[in-house]
Amino acid sequence: MRYVIFDEIHYIDDPDRGSVWEESLIFMPPTMRFLGLSATIPNVDQLAGWIGEVQQQKIEVITHHERVVPLKHSLFEKSLGFTTMRRVQRHYRRLAGDSPTGRPITEPTTHVDLIEAIQDSYLPCLFFTFSRRKCESNALELGEEFDFLNREQKRQVRAAIDSVLERYPTVKSERWPALRNLLMKGIAYHHAGMLPVLKDVVEELFTLRLVSVLYCTETFAVGLNFPCKTVCFDSSTKWDGVSFRPISNREYFQMAGRAGRRGIDEVGYVFTVVDLSWFDPRDYPSMRESEVEPLQSQFALTYNSILNLVRNYDEGDIHRILGQNFATYQASSERAALQRRLEELEEQLAVHTRNLKGHGALVRQLRSRTRLERELQAGVNKRRRRQLKRDIRSINQRLDSAFFRSFPDRDRGSLQRENRRYRRQLQEYQQLLERIDHLDPHQKYIQEFNDKKAVLEALGYLEGSELTAAGLFASQIHGHELMITEMFMEGLFHSFSPAELNAIMVSIGYEPRKNETRLKHGLELGPIHRLWHFLAKMEQRMLGYSTVQFNDHVAALAYRWSRGAAFSDLLADSQVDEGDLVFTFRRGIDLLRQVRNATMDDPILTGKLRECIALMDRDEVSIWL
Repeated sequence: MRYVIFDEIHYIDDPDRGSVWEESLIFMPPTMRFLGLSATIPNVDQLAGWIGEVQQQKIEVITHHERVVPLKHSLFEKSLGFTTMRRVQRHYRRLAGDSPTGRPITEPTTHVDLIEAIQDSYLPCLFFTFSRRKCESNALELGEEFDFLNREQKRQVRAAIDSVLERYPTVKSERWPALRNLLMKGIAYHHAGMLPVLKDVVEELFTLRLVSVLYCTETFAVGLNFPCKTVCFDSSTKWDGVSFRPISNREYFQMAGRAGRRGIDEVGYVFTVVDLSWFDPRDYPSMRESEVEPLQSQFALTYNSILNLVRNYDEGDIHRILGQNFATYQASSERAALQRRLEELEEQLAVHTRNLKGHGALVRQLRSRTRLERELQAGVNKRRRRQLKRDIRSINQRLDSAFFRSFPDRDRGSLQRENRRYRRQLQEYQQLLERIDHLDPHQKYIQEFNDKKAVLEALGYLEGSELTAAGLFASQIHGHELMITEMFMEGLFHSFSPAELNAIMVSIGYEPRKNETRLKHGLELGPIHRLWHFLAKMEQRMLGYSTVQFNDHVAALAYRWSRGAAFSDLLADSQVDEGDLVFTFRRGIDLLRQVRNATMDDPILTGKLRECIALMDRDEVSIWL
């Protein structure tokens, strides 16, 4: 293999995947050639500069600033129709001014209102909805009022469904009857919580242009290329796992970019619903592609990468490699720009700094002021607070004195404007110094490497620069290395039964959804819990945080599934979405395969792990191609 294509290369700044993308580019053999594709990288020259520096080869940047099918963006509010942000704001202020609460009292604009407005000229459409439940409820609500298909199209839908289902075992999903009825009306929904077979049916019908309105979450815009005439948004905010926040410009254009079909549409349309009851203009993306956020490195060191660095490189090479990531390159570029601005300010301040006994004295005063201001903001007792304020005033007086001594012949009153400019320059200089002090990711990664290496040494995975048996095993596990390696070294893969092992493996790294209930399983997992707590405490003590995760919320389901239970029975007893359960089981299968591949010299264990995989990789959980 000589060529690699990085599709959607902007995912280099994805918190979960970015590190793997960076490592792939850093360690790619020099004989390899690659192509990176993306529609949303404003700082593409910076990315190309980094890759060229790492790969020691010329990187060609090919840009095209015009879409094959241009986009037209509009907001939609029921009383205004298709409109602009400026008109919405004016309308909002007018209604709010007439309301005793200060907020408009008006009927909300819904997804159905928008579909009614676009049904004659703007279908088919993808309707992005940032909630799985709302995806389904919106589709069902639309299905009560609309049917977009004629008799011949309904016949084609039935034939397409039958064709897809031939590739799968019997579909057992509570969603299927209602979804099938919607599909017969040209309406569908698509999200990660669905069974793969249901998503496959929806995607096939959408490709055949037999779906007029598809409600979907943003996952439909990642890795799937299903263009349509129109893209709609029912909200401009989403839950990101921590809080509700506005969608970024990049997220918006990643989804909006699905509007407009090459060779079919002259324009792609993008409409966003505005609900005046909750309107805040700050929650909306700019709708200008020139304002898409630049890529930012998300590089992080895993235990696996540290073990493989130690295994393959000496200390000098490791430090060099740790400086080759995109974060360090970006910091170097930013540092150079900040340094140029510092030098400009130094020239402008030079006439004053000599009254402080030189430029070095100015820097010391500003760094001291920064330290005192931080302490003041941190919250201290009243006595210390008064002292800090006095010290800050004293520094400010010395800085002001340096300024006024530069103009011995002028009246102080006439220098007020110049003094305000001088103070702004000092404030900017202080902020630049502080920013530069924090711009050293290379040193940060070296420190992180040393800290995590110390954890590995404490666990016995490393002895100096040599990997022990435990270290060699861990170097072959990608993700959750500590938990899995400790299980292996403790002999737990031998002592637990296949069904119990499956319950354990799906629990390692499992992240329960908000308000998800833990299902009782009755399994004796004491040894696993002891390992988990031991590792978490060690990391907390040595790193200040913990990376190990063990949540046995669905352990009971994996155990029952491995003992032959029907998938429909598992769903009936849990709150977990069927698609999430399939994903969780498949992630467990992947971990089992990694362990199997790392233990090929133990035929008894590899045989047992094959049995574990076979018990889990069946029926609805299997991938049918």
